Amino acid sequence: MPQETRLEPIRLGFVRGVAPSKWAERWQRASTQVLELVPVSLGEVEAARTSVDVLLERTLPGETPPGTDPAQQVRHAVRLYEEQVALVIDAGHELASQKSLTVEELALVRLLDHPDHGKSWPAAEPWSDPSWMPKNAQMTLELVSTGTGAALMSQPLAQHLSKKREHAVLTVAAHGKTSLDGSSIWATWQRERDRDDVQQLIGFLRGRTARSSR
Repeated sequence: MPQETRLEPIRLGFVRGVAPSKWAERWQRASTQVLELVPVSLGEVEAARTSVDVLLERTLPGETPPGTDPAQQVRHAVRLYEEQVALVIDAGHELASQKSLTVEELALVRLLDHPDHGKSWPAAEPWSDPSWMPKNAQMTLELVSTGTGAALMSQPLAQHLSKKREHAVLTVAAHGKTSLDGSSIWATWQRERDRDDVQQLIGFLRGRTARSSR
């Protein structure tokens, strides 16, 4: 009898704050091909774009993933869902006992500028020396824990990186017509990797609509 062809595992990378387990379980039930989940740390996103078959990555509101501009496209991209925005404050802050706050209440805190602060969000206080700006979300939360200020960022990312003894994570709730656009999670992959198995995986990922929120 002819031997069954064994497919190479398909590698799905995911950035911090993204939970791919449900997709992986669905894939396992439907396919004999192994799905390898590859966690991607804050400093590894650029390298992951070429080391995995499909990458689940985050962009700020209104932005698209690198390499997907139609004029110079080297990657395909599908937007999966929008994330909730959260405010992270130090655990000793007077607002730390709250679970949420409104956009208007953000005026009560000093917002730190950092790379994950959306341009459409309330303005953060600029650094007198730009070199003092934290390089990533982890460094931002380290500053927040000292009581220096507060930070707006993706709620799943904030919950993933924060420490209960040092931080409080408050949902920024919509109040009337005032709300904040959240970060987006995309599935992206290199054009040369646009194979049948990648397309099948993208179909599984798109089971969550672009309008779904977390």
